Amino acid sequence: MPVATTPPPAPHPARFVPPDLVDLRTAWTRERALARRAGSPHHGGRGGGCPGRHGWLLDDGLDVLLEPVLAGSTTPGFYPFVALDERTAAGLLERLDAVELATQRQNLGPSLGAVLRAVVRHPDRVRAQGYVVGPLRCDERITVTGVLLRPGPDVLLEPGRGPDGEPPDVVDALAELGIDDMHAPPDEVAPWRGRRPDDRAPAGTGTPWFRVWWD
Repeated sequence: MPVATTPPPAPHPARFVPPDLVDLRTAWTRERALARRAGSPHHGGRGGGCPGRHGWLLDDGLDVLLEPVLAGSTTPGFYPFVALDERTAAGLLERLDAVELATQRQNLGPSLGAVLRAVVRHPDRVRAQGYVVGPLRCDERITVTGVLLRPGPDVLLEPGRGPDGEPPDVVDALAELGIDDMHAPPDEVAPWRGRRPDDRAPAGTGTPWFRVWWD
């Protein structure tokens, strides 16, 4: 069954960018205006300006897709997400270009595209964590820093590192889910203590989730 990629219409609370909290479109519209104003280091002139296109996330309508999954922002220009689901992942795969999906990564971690595809294919076992850099900055982007992973019953996944410095079984577990283009093993594997992302899992399964993270 295809994944619905447009979030159902619903009012969103104003929770971005202090001191007056606003919806995401308003926050990004303000950020783009600030970046483009005369005298801004992003605007050009003697400073050279930014090579990027301020506001491309807004122009492409990604505020509507991302607003439900972003945590409230207290830092202008920076918007974290902790459990990006298959609906949002499918929408991003449709809207982002192939180069962005293949090349955007957190240092030595996996590509954005590999993680999003894994979330769509295995919604009961994978969620994405990371952040969005908004139009205020030149490096406007969506970045995945890690995943929430629910290992299969045949995977012994323990927090910490093995004798060779690699988290036990985690690289193989990720590769089986399609997250196979990382440049180095994750920097941290730890039990996830936050809100459970598996509300649709059968009751009583008791399978723990782990946070797998790249610095």
